[in-house]
Parts: sequence; C-alpha cells; structure tokens
Amino acid sequence: MRAPPRPGRPQHGTALLEFTLAATVLLPAALLAAEAAAWQTVRQAVQLALMEAARAGAVSHAEPARMKAAFVQALRPLHGGDAARQARALREAALLAGAHPWRIEVLRPDAQAFRLHARPGLRIAPAPGLPAIDNDYQDLQHARRPPGQAIDIFQANTLSLRLTYLHKPLSAPLRALLGALARGAQTPPVRQGALFTRAPTDDDPRSYAGQALARGLLPIVVELEMEMHSHPADWSRLRPWPEGMVPGICRKRDCG
Repeated sequence: MRAPPRPGRPQHGTALLEFTLAATVLLPAALLAAEAAAWQTVRQAVQLALMEAARAGAVSHAEPARMKAAFVQALRPLHGGDAARQARALREAALLAGAHPWRIEVLRPDAQAFRLHARPGLRIAPAPGLPAIDNDYQDLQHARRPPGQAIDIFQANTLSLRLTYLHKPLSAPLRALLGALARGAQTPPVRQGALFTRAPTDDDPRSYAGQALARGLLPIVVELEMEMHSHPADWSRLRPWPEGMVPGICRKRDCG
C-alpha cells in the first residue's frame, strides 16, 4: 500500500517577492508613461500659445509686447485658467531655472530684411520713427527688385518665431537624472586669443537650454512662421524688450 503524499512546503514570501519584482519593472514604466503624456500635453499647449503670439504679431507690426501678451494669455489653460495661479507658477519656474522660464526669439524680419526692404518714408502709428517694411503689393515690389537678393520681399514679410519653454518634469528622479546628465557634459574648450567666440548651442552647458537641463528642467523648442498682415517695424532698435522676448537669435543664458 502506497504511503500518502507528504504536504508541500509552504511558500512563505513568494507572493511578496513576485509583487516586488513586478513593481520594479512596472512602476518606472508607469512613471515614464506619465512623464511622456505630461510632456506631450505641455508641448501642444505651448505650440498653440506660440501660434496665438504669431497671430498677434502678424496684425500688430510684429510688436513684441503684443506677442508676449497673447502668448501668456494662451498659456493660461495649463494653469486651470487662473491668472494668479499662472503668475505664481511662472515665478516658481523662474526661481528654479535661474532665468525667465520661457523665451521667444523673433528670428525674422531681421536686420538684413530691414536693410534691404525697409521703405523710406513709411511711418506707422504704433512705432513712430522705426524703419518699416511695406506689406502691400508684394508682387509688384518683387517684380521691381533686382534678382538674386539674399532675402526677397515675401521672406521679409514673414514673421518667424522660436520658442524655448522650460518644462518641469513631474518626478523628482527624472529631474535629478537630467541635472546629472547636464552636469556631466563636457564644456567646450575656449580658444585663447580667438577673434570671436562661437555662440553656445542648446547642448552647450553655458546656453539657456543647457543651464535649464542642469537644474532638472526639460527645454521644449518650437519654431513657427506666419505671413505678416501689417507693415513689420524694426522693434529691435527699442530697448528694453519685454521680459522673455528676444530680437534675433540668442541661445545664451542671458541676452542683452
């Protein structure tokens, strides 16, 4: 007669071990998914806000103050539509970044466009005394111009903007990782006695974006072009510009 089977050993702690192993894999994946969703939401919001800024600039002679006001207004949904909450969040972001939490570079019309296409005697009320490019009858203007110009009248009447928005990741570990990676980057050697200094790029630790990465912030960069519907004025001749708005290309941390 066969002996009855012995009862198996109790598997103490097996379920806990399985849960720990699964959590080790699933929790980081869930955090990354949440970060990706938040990043995409912010990117779409700032892209729409930049479009509103461009629309405001297109009808206001590319006035930087009007563009900034439209951009800030369009960003309000990111903060529940509350202006006070938005202002508080921007102040906190500026303290964390050590700089303004976003930057809009007005890439075009640039100095060359005004040099080639500013119409003598054209005066506009919002910008008295500033050179302006004629937005009317562009086909006729183009036909009268000699061929081979670096910038044609259509390009001179195009508003080109580049936004760099500093996004704060949700999780502290990701912010710490971004900071560690940025601080570990090698600073490009400086040539002694050079006649000029190369402008910093976004991967340069000295740049606006590089400094943000070192502080655990993720720069979101968006570029946009829009046809002007008013005479562009050369606002770069006026100082100071509204905070966050920059005439021309500037990837440095501080733009004079």
